[in-house]
Amino acid sequence: MDEKSEKKDTDQTEINSELKNNTEKNINNDEKMMVSNNNSMAIRTTNNDVKAMQISGWSSFNELSIEMKKLENADFSKMKTTLPMFEKTIASLNSTKPEWMMTEEIREDVEDVQKEYNELIADKNAGEKEYKENIEELNEAYDDLVEEINETFDEYVKINRKANEEYREEAKDGEMEDAREEYNEEIKKLNEIADDKK
Repeated sequence: MDEKSEKKDTDQTEINSELKNNTEKNINNDEKMMVSNNNSMAIRTTNNDVKAMQISGWSSFNELSIEMKKLENADFSKMKTTLPMFEKTIASLNSTKPEWMMTEEIREDVEDVQKEYNELIADKNAGEKEYKENIEELNEAYDDLVEEINETFDEYVKINRKANEEYREEAKDGEMEDAREEYNEEIKKLNEIADDKK
């Protein structure tokens, strides 16, 4: 094996060790995880100001997440004046989604959020009761999206942990080549998660 290949494998091991440590400690609610076998990273964090989930590489979701948190305890007039300003953000959710979040379930949940939002905005003459019901529908669709994003991220975490376990199991016996093979075999599964790529 040449020097470059050995250095890459060593770097990979250090990265995975660091990721595992960061994930297990959950420092500042940040979680980092490799999302493909080309060393790209996914990060799930929490915005400290409003405690809104944030996903690396998905600015429109992050903006929506913060705004939805801000509206949680808002009064009716605040909601009615603020919600129409979300139009561009919500419209761009699917087109700005990072490749590693391109699953069929997430796409469908984004479409549900967009549908509920468009219905809410289209009904300009809705009374307070009806408007609040429409907001509730939007909130439910948004909550479903957040749940699916978390499940997808957790699937990446699970695969990474399994790959690291396989690596450590072989490495403790000094079988470094086998360790790398086991690791790479497990890490290939990361590419199967994003099943909705164009």
